[in-house]
Amino acid sequence: MIVPMDYASPSAFTSDDAGNAIGLCTNRRRPVRLHARVARSHVLSVRMALQALGELVWSDDSWLSDDEYFATVLDPVITVHPDRVFFEAFSQDQSSYGVVVIDRALLECEGEIRHGTTNVDFTAWLWSALGQLRSSRDTWLRVGPEGFAVQTVGAGGRFEAKVDLPESWVRGFLQMQSAAAMPGTRLRVRPVDLLSAIRFLRYTKASVSPRALRWVFEPGMDARLVLEPWEHSVPLRGAEHTYAEMRTIRVWGRRRLKLLEPLLPFASAVRVYLKGRALPSFFAVDLQPGVTFVLGLSGWTGNAWTRTGGFDVLSLSDEPESGDTDAALRVLEQRHAMDVASIAERCGFDLRRAERAVMRLCRQGRAIFDIERREVRHRELFEEPPDEARLFPPDPRREATLRLVRTNQVHVTGVSVRETHKVRRLKTPDGPVERAMTYREWQVDGRAEGQTSQIVVGDTGRIVFGTCSCAFFRENLLNMGPCEHMAALLFASDHARTDLPSSVRLDRSSSEPEGDWRDA
Repeated sequence: MIVPMDYASPSAFTSDDAGNAIGLCTNRRRPVRLHARVARSHVLSVRMALQALGELVWSDDSWLSDDEYFATVLDPVITVHPDRVFFEAFSQDQSSYGVVVIDRALLECEGEIRHGTTNVDFTAWLWSALGQLRSSRDTWLRVGPEGFAVQTVGAGGRFEAKVDLPESWVRGFLQMQSAAAMPGTRLRVRPVDLLSAIRFLRYTKASVSPRALRWVFEPGMDARLVLEPWEHSVPLRGAEHTYAEMRTIRVWGRRRLKLLEPLLPFASAVRVYLKGRALPSFFAVDLQPGVTFVLGLSGWTGNAWTRTGGFDVLSLSDEPESGDTDAALRVLEQRHAMDVASIAERCGFDLRRAERAVMRLCRQGRAIFDIERREVRHRELFEEPPDEARLFPPDPRREATLRLVRTNQVHVTGVSVRETHKVRRLKTPDGPVERAMTYREWQVDGRAEGQTSQIVVGDTGRIVFGTCSCAFFRENLLNMGPCEHMAALLFASDHARTDLPSSVRLDRSSSEPEGDWRDA
């Protein structure tokens, strides 16, 4: 997908006796204007949030060959609304999404304001220059297409460019909104507790798997974090939950949490949104009232937004009726932000019908889901909406899986766990220790639509082996992926695949580990 950029001048940072000014040059093809002075008490928070966004733009936590490496990324997207300003960006490895949210109440605006969405020229030089911002001086944020006559020497940048974005990148950016709108677990944690977990991972490397992060919810107790494979427990003091029975949510790709590390010492609160086992998660960091940095992570690094099949199926909705999408868009254009219930009322739809229209707008890049306020906001990601049929071609197996799950045609007849144990020597802050590692796979048997299926599920929630009596499996085996019966069985058995501790400590005086442990 070709995205044309037309900048009048590079973005710039200026500093003089009058104060500091961040000049963000916008794409002249999509003019948006906002000139405002940032409240002095919030300058540091705005600086840190924008620097964290820059770190995310160039972050890449994957292992790629030179041919696979994608060196060009889309400049951050800015959306100016009457109540808030959003800066959005996507990482190079397509597994992390970030958004900086600034309340307009913190900005003393001057001159004409043009609401809308556009790209801003955001270079590595500008990102580095943000470190010169100080709360002791006035700071101006100037966003506009007219360019900046006064530029700091060495600012760099470009004037015109045509960015060729892979379809997978575009699809991933749009898929993220589906994940944000999914129901899940909301948790408020102290920044110091999350920082403790991140620092442990920074200075204690795991050379063997498993490397998951477990969120553990015990009835009547605060939630806690468990870091594998050490089984290192981090209490989350004050992290209350409403689960009446034991619950564990296991996620991967935890190294990407390092993007939050510079922010946490200055944060007042962190809200965590967990969508499920091996599904996306979101972290909203409040730096100060009115300045928030939101980090969205896919289920694990290698499973980028474009390849997160699990939530892709779970978040699918039926196609909206003709004209519903246009009606919802007109309402959002007038009000900028509304919850789904209000959209349904204004359009005369029932709630389910409004949800389908909203999901279609998100998939077209014409709306964004504000996970903090549970609102839908108008946001045109591109100058022209992308070809939806090309980005999201019909997938008969995905649709068949969705139909089987929704109509309860999947019956699980048995779930058994297979365990393999190995002794590994791990590094810890207190010195090396030996632990007995447990590697688990689940064998799930069941029937779907009259077909008998069996799958073996790995600890990351992926099907590693399976059989089915249907014609598709007999003809293709797993060469073209699982059939709809096996995929439906995977989702139906999710509640029966319980996450347990990944290792136990070996007693130094004995070759046998402590606790109940045996070969399986």
